[in-house]
Amino acid sequence: MSGANLATRAGDADSPERGHLARLGRSDRVSGQDARAPSSLAGSSRRQFLRRAGVAVAAAAVAPAAWAQTNAPGESAHSTTIIDFERELKRLRFEHYRHPKIDVLKKGFRPVGGSVADFGTARHNGRDHFFYIERRLREGTPFYPGHEIYFGHASTPDFFEWEVHDPVLMIRPGTWEEAHVWAPVLLRNGEELIMAYTGLNRHLCQNIGLASSKDMFEWRRWQSNPISPAKGAAWSYWREDDICSCRDPDLFRHKDVVWMPYTANTKQGATCIALASTADFRKWKDHGPILVGPATGYEPRLEGGHPQGSFESSNLSFRNGRYVLLFNATIRGKGGGSWATLSERIDSFTTDKLYKFWNEGACIEVVRDKDTRSLLAGLDGGCIRFGEVDWSEAQPVAKTITEREALQRWQA
Repeated sequence: MSGANLATRAGDADSPERGHLARLGRSDRVSGQDARAPSSLAGSSRRQFLRRAGVAVAAAAVAPAAWAQTNAPGESAHSTTIIDFERELKRLRFEHYRHPKIDVLKKGFRPVGGSVADFGTARHNGRDHFFYIERRLREGTPFYPGHEIYFGHASTPDFFEWEVHDPVLMIRPGTWEEAHVWAPVLLRNGEELIMAYTGLNRHLCQNIGLASSKDMFEWRRWQSNPISPAKGAAWSYWREDDICSCRDPDLFRHKDVVWMPYTANTKQGATCIALASTADFRKWKDHGPILVGPATGYEPRLEGGHPQGSFESSNLSFRNGRYVLLFNATIRGKGGGSWATLSERIDSFTTDKLYKFWNEGACIEVVRDKDTRSLLAGLDGGCIRFGEVDWSEAQPVAKTITEREALQRWQA
């Protein structure tokens, strides 16, 4: 879709969603880079954010944007008042949260106090931005109230130094996305970025919506949300009053069409990766399941570790004359991890030739392309790590980057 068409479409959007944590002073910004965030909302909105979030990071929402200019420490430890003590502690904690000290090669990136689940990435004004499910739960499910209710946002100019920004796209009570928001993915469209993401209602029915932004900080949900790609499809099990799968969208532009694979369920009780397409983000065409899992053998366990689960977190691309579908799954008898399958057709993949794609990476996203190679980002233990792959190989597999020089070669 052209930039002009998108501008018309985005004009129908709701009021902008803004970051809710207080912005830091100018001293925390990277010189010459556009790392600014929109101004904080009014006090009532902040209090509402605190009530919704219920997580430690939200406590910072009441901090003034000019904190860095007013936080000189006390003259000495013995002369410090409680006022100076609180100001200095705030300064220390904000700096720690906004600029976490990480070893991206050994451990990867994660936000202070939490971890990362499904994420999307795009480059803007000299920085790679990452939007992610910010997981702060301790037990093994995202379904509990208050868990996974906004997207974390961080950016990096070089993959080694990171800045954590305000969260975006909070849940909205009384709507199709009132319980949780999951799995953002990004696609540039003219001057704007389009985000597709998952929302869940109180019944845990999953659906997919769109948001757009020009600066990565202010996001507008589309009034036409949700897309509901599985609604009414003859092949799908999907209903608004019960838990059902319609999540983890991917966006892939190919031959002037945007393709969106996503996780769904068939009426026969099988997990699947389904496919929808659009030329303008308004009208969507259903292509049905393109990869179908088993219809039996699922064994739910409260603590997680299911021996068989959904096909999820898919990534679709066209590489070296063939289509490549990546996805996460635990498959009975084969184990869990990230899998790959290849096909001559975009709408048909099989499970008989699955192979492990990246042993240390899940929820895979492409960060850069260079000839036949790509820089990848994936999850390892709740942290974002980097790997690379050569798609010209007969059976391409990703390898984790562990050397600084190897990652530096991918710097723009």
